[in-house]
Amino acid sequence: MASSVTTDSAAGAMSARGYGASPPQGRIERAADAVDRNAVWVLAGLMVLAGAMLLYMGRELTFYFDEWEWIAKDYGGGIHTLLVAHVGNISVFPVIVYKILFHLVGLDHYEVFRLAVIVLHLICGLLIYLLAVPRIGRVPGLLAATLILFLGAAWEDLLWAFQVGYLLSVSGGLATWFLLERRRRWTDVAAMLCLVVSAGSSSLGIAVMVGIGVELAWRREMRRMWIFLIPAALYALWYLAYGESQVTEASLVAAPGFAEDLAASAFGGLAGRGLDWGRPLALAGALILVWRLVRGERISARLASLVAAAIALWVVTAVARSTISPPEASRYIYLGAVLIVLIGVELLRGVEITARACAVASGLVLICVITGVTILHNGAGGLRATSQTVAAEVGAMELAAVYAPPEYRPDPVRSPQIFAGSYLHTVRAIGSSAGDTPAEIAAANSSSRDAADSVLLALLSPKLEPLGVGRSSRLAPAPATLAVVGGISEQHASCTLLTPSVHRSMVAELALPSGGITINNLGSAPASIALKRFGETFDPVSTPAAPHAVSKLVLPTDRASTGWQAQLVSSAQLATCGLRP
Repeated sequence: MASSVTTDSAAGAMSARGYGASPPQGRIERAADAVDRNAVWVLAGLMVLAGAMLLYMGRELTFYFDEWEWIAKDYGGGIHTLLVAHVGNISVFPVIVYKILFHLVGLDHYEVFRLAVIVLHLICGLLIYLLAVPRIGRVPGLLAATLILFLGAAWEDLLWAFQVGYLLSVSGGLATWFLLERRRRWTDVAAMLCLVVSAGSSSLGIAVMVGIGVELAWRREMRRMWIFLIPAALYALWYLAYGESQVTEASLVAAPGFAEDLAASAFGGLAGRGLDWGRPLALAGALILVWRLVRGERISARLASLVAAAIALWVVTAVARSTISPPEASRYIYLGAVLIVLIGVELLRGVEITARACAVASGLVLICVITGVTILHNGAGGLRATSQTVAAEVGAMELAAVYAPPEYRPDPVRSPQIFAGSYLHTVRAIGSSAGDTPAEIAAANSSSRDAADSVLLALLSPKLEPLGVGRSSRLAPAPATLAVVGGISEQHASCTLLTPSVHRSMVAELALPSGGITINNLGSAPASIALKRFGETFDPVSTPAAPHAVSKLVLPTDRASTGWQAQLVSSAQLATCGLRP
């Protein structure tokens, strides 16, 4: 009898591991057994690797697009700033996170903002593992978690701190599903609070609420329905007071096809691919689900919950966004991929998964991870290029802040939400800046430095004017000649004489004194002038130096040590002299 009990216990333990009841024999079985015994440490290693990868991939990023609006509008204010809709989304808890971080770390430590997203992502991976293990075992549970931990196709959600709203909704939803299974009073209260966070962080919370409501109703647990009803009622109250509908006739017409593509994007994203792979994968997934349903087997409450949440996610997103964004946008992939993985886990519940099946699945997951990381790398490169340019532009705007009208926008394309007045007010209030320092601008790539110069020139609007009261001085250094083509340069005290070769047009580049220069055009031809400071490209000044006239170009001083350079083009002799600031 004792022998029978021992055998049954061993078989049960092997079955719980998820790869068969016979003892390990071959190399594959031994490897699976080792992973199974150390599953917690393997998961910890995967989480550390995923977190380190995301920190590295997101290096040199700064605030991006919608985040600038939060900086401008949500630093101060009261409860209204928490409740107001952002692009149609409820964002109570994300704005709370940003308000706290504004006060704790300011605007010059964006990596801390990103760290909040990374931590939430790792929590999602952990919760997927905890949900999967009781159903399919530890080794398959690790594979399920790995698909999400390295979901590179959802790179916007993983790299952009603004997506803390989506990650709060997803992690809150996963925590709710996990706590529902504990069936204790305090875990029910915790589940309700997690669902409040999910519903109060983004529109993804709607899908999560639908799934939780379906699960409780499927189980006929009406006494626990308050877990769903309280968050749903709070969301309804918010929507009545602050909600913004983005549904239009055009979006409704486009919604069915858009919803299909959203699902396909999620399937393709799991494989590290796009819609071309996602459509056949989604069709195969739908056929497997239908086959399971028509077999007549009992449908679990959790399976019904997850399917309902997936349908709600893709339908709600489609009717609101089908005319605004493409369905393959990476920010739409994350929750769909999570739900697909959990539906797959639920469909495999009770299926014997052998060690060899785990080995094959591991190879497929590895391929998906590699291709997904490639997408993540490319997405990170695009965000980094935008961040570097915008940070340089914002830093330049701060250099010329006294000349910036409140409505000025340094980059209406990359960062249309930045207005000089509101942004500079927040910088003064917080005491830190999201822009580059002058030294950082000088060390940036050429396109970013050119962009900074464009901002400075737009705000300072330098132009040649009649000499008037501005006089050159022996105390001011002469413009330093950097290069001359088609002429010669001679220095006389605080002036530099530029003489063109006979019958040639001269191009001279000068390093200017801090106060600017005077230009005495001694010939009969005009002289065009262009300027640069940090960049590689000279930008022309609108007014040329008139023949037989003396003009001045005054440049305001600031805290940057990098000086201005001028390019003069003329066939006339020019005498350029330094001005004091």
